[in-house]
Amino acid sequence: MFSIKCFDASLTLKDGVKLISRIWHPKEGKSWPTLLMRQPYGRKIASTITYAHPVWWASKGYMVIIQDVRGQGDSEGIFEGFSQEASDSSETHEWVRSLKECNGKLGLYGFSYQGLTQLAGNNISLPPDCLAPAMTGLNIKEHWSSDGGAFWWHNNIAWALQIASLQMKRNKNFIGWKEIRTSIENKTYLQNGLELIQKYDPNNFIARWNNVLNGKGEFEEIIPNNSWLKKPMLIYGGLFDPHLKGALDLYKKSKEAGGEPEIIIGNATHLNWWKGSQKTLASFFDQHLKGNSESNEKINRQIIWNITLKKWDSIHSNIGRNNEFFLRSNGLANVDIEDDSLTINSKGFGFATIVHDPWRPAPLNGGHLGEKPGIYNRKSIDERLDVAVFQTNSLESDIFFSGIPYLETSFICNSETFDICLALSIVDKNNENIKQFSTGFLRVKEGKTDQEQQKIIELQPSNLTILKGDKLRLSISSAAWPAIGVNSGSIEKGCGYPTPLHEIITLNFNLNKTIMKIKPFF
Repeated sequence: MFSIKCFDASLTLKDGVKLISRIWHPKEGKSWPTLLMRQPYGRKIASTITYAHPVWWASKGYMVIIQDVRGQGDSEGIFEGFSQEASDSSETHEWVRSLKECNGKLGLYGFSYQGLTQLAGNNISLPPDCLAPAMTGLNIKEHWSSDGGAFWWHNNIAWALQIASLQMKRNKNFIGWKEIRTSIENKTYLQNGLELIQKYDPNNFIARWNNVLNGKGEFEEIIPNNSWLKKPMLIYGGLFDPHLKGALDLYKKSKEAGGEPEIIIGNATHLNWWKGSQKTLASFFDQHLKGNSESNEKINRQIIWNITLKKWDSIHSNIGRNNEFFLRSNGLANVDIEDDSLTINSKGFGFATIVHDPWRPAPLNGGHLGEKPGIYNRKSIDERLDVAVFQTNSLESDIFFSGIPYLETSFICNSETFDICLALSIVDKNNENIKQFSTGFLRVKEGKTDQEQQKIIELQPSNLTILKGDKLRLSISSAAWPAIGVNSGSIEKGCGYPTPLHEIITLNFNLNKTIMKIKPFF
């Protein structure tokens, strides 16, 4: 059996704070190329929910270092979220390269928070030799906290509570830890999660984002070092990951900086990835840290999974974006599902009315923000009368649907603030299997009450082929609970768990001025 050495090591930063790392490397040999992950969840876990254990990487001839970031795990200091990582990352890189067990080659890996730590560094820092950020982005507002201005209610409150629980464990406040854990298990966090965070972790950076979206403060800005963006980079994204737009944006920024990044968008949620993701990552590091690769791995990978055909497509394909989709209804789109109410390259007409009742807000699951992300059968949701449904005829031929869908629409609302929530689905000929594959949201604040206004709502990027005989469906509602908080209809009253102060909201859509299009990924 391959023999691996494992031990802890500490780094004292310039400000005196000690950061603790766990290190794995082969017992045989003197020095190795090094893989570094900086994370807030405990170095012993080493993100094994998505990655192979460091022992596996060490068996491939790497030294692996998993570091507890400042104020987390056994590292000293106060945890303040993303803002702390640039300086700490740069000092850590210098330390890693100084270790006698490191041969001077440094690669970075990790997803989510661990993905962003790869991109934060001081401008004077020596860049890593290569990076592999996964399921991450740089823009806090657009890639971490909200869709269309609507705070990620379920996702981010649960995440904020996870961070709070780590602080409770660190401080040996087991009563607080148990209260947080119970709220997650019985789902009361959807109602009282923000109060628990304020009670146990009042400086929580995730909860602060909700305040910023409500006009209190500003988002922090993460500006990556261009020299880092130029280095070899393998970006992972998931079709059902909340940070997909962030991964696409990161690819674009790397290209603009002069880099030649690779990007793979797989059939993945935030935590569940595609078969072969580890081996592809290993081949990337072998190529850029060891200088060896198989001939078929020398190709710059820029691919995306086709959901229905179950194959990889080129992400740069120009097909699948020429069709335009129009909506038709005589006011009964929320009552009777009719074929040909969503037409391809043929003008729409009529109107549709949606009434949002906060007592029973329209739910949302699946997609990139649902409690169970991924493909979701939304048949029962679309049968609700507070959801307007528009559907094509059974297709006479396959249609390639690839890019970022968006809806241009005109409407009148009786409220100053409201939400518009969209879902795209593939429907079988019997209207029984409603496979939702993309969702999108828009939160309007200070809208023109009882006046016609125009808005654009962007959905999650997607890539699929709608097969002959199937139908495409667009569903519209004014709530998506608990993916986003329920809109109160008032700026002062905010959005979140329904209260007696939440108002009934009515939306009237002018379908003569409504159209769905698809734009490129980049």
